[in-house]
Amino acid sequence: MRRPPELTCAVAFALALAVAACSSGEPAPGPTGSTAPSAPSPSPTAAPSATTGPATGPSGAPTPLPQPDVRLPDGMSTIVDDPADVTAISAGDLTPLVPPGSTPATSANLARPQAPIDQIAVTWRAGEPPAGRTGLIVWQRAPGDPAWRAVYAFTDPPGRGVFGVRMDQGDLTGDGIADLLSFEDQGGSGACGTFRVVASTDGDATEILRRSVCDSEIQIAGGDLRMREAVFEPDDPHCCPSAFRTTVLRWTGSDWEEVSSEVSAAPGTG
Repeated sequence: MRRPPELTCAVAFALALAVAACSSGEPAPGPTGSTAPSAPSPSPTAAPSATTGPATGPSGAPTPLPQPDVRLPDGMSTIVDDPADVTAISAGDLTPLVPPGSTPATSANLARPQAPIDQIAVTWRAGEPPAGRTGLIVWQRAPGDPAWRAVYAFTDPPGRGVFGVRMDQGDLTGDGIADLLSFEDQGGSGACGTFRVVASTDGDATEILRRSVCDSEIQIAGGDLRMREAVFEPDDPHCCPSAFRTTVLRWTGSDWEEVSSEVSAAPGTG
């Protein structure tokens, strides 16, 4: 059967384009003139969100996060060097270390006798919970320098519903400088919130763990972290999990290593 002349021309034109594309290394255009589709890129939702906690490795231990910015409220300076403010801080008044219009909530003196730096961690609140703002700031002062400098900070906006921020401290990195474990309490029946570990060095502080959880607790145990998580069976009411998983994590210098993990029956269920 003889092909129509216009079809023969179209086939010849397509072959010519294919040959030209092979010789030039460029993909041949499709029937509409668009280039062939490239391999699909990862979905934007495939990567873990920094606000919901770090990704977990094969062991289930959270992986470290890159250091966030010093996130102070707009207009707040990262340096406190006014002589009157420095004197007030030395006398125990931490008001110069929190945003204007806010109130210091809790504080922790992170300095140790052999540490090369002075450190103060202070949490603050502006407004009533849960509608108000909350935050945490870690300040450092170098030997011989009267000024205090913010080396780490986060600010929780009112819409996040944080009732308060509590803190604990201990040397989790083995360098002799106290590190910080904080928890942003969002309340609810599941005691939900976000845990963070902030590791301090001379002149810097870095967030090395962030994990948003419910029905869980993280504590400093010696130089390790102990995590206790509720384990629910399908028919368990929210008040009463069947078991608890206890995991011990240790910082290796670049990641969290799972030292141990065990599941035990909840009291009264065994």
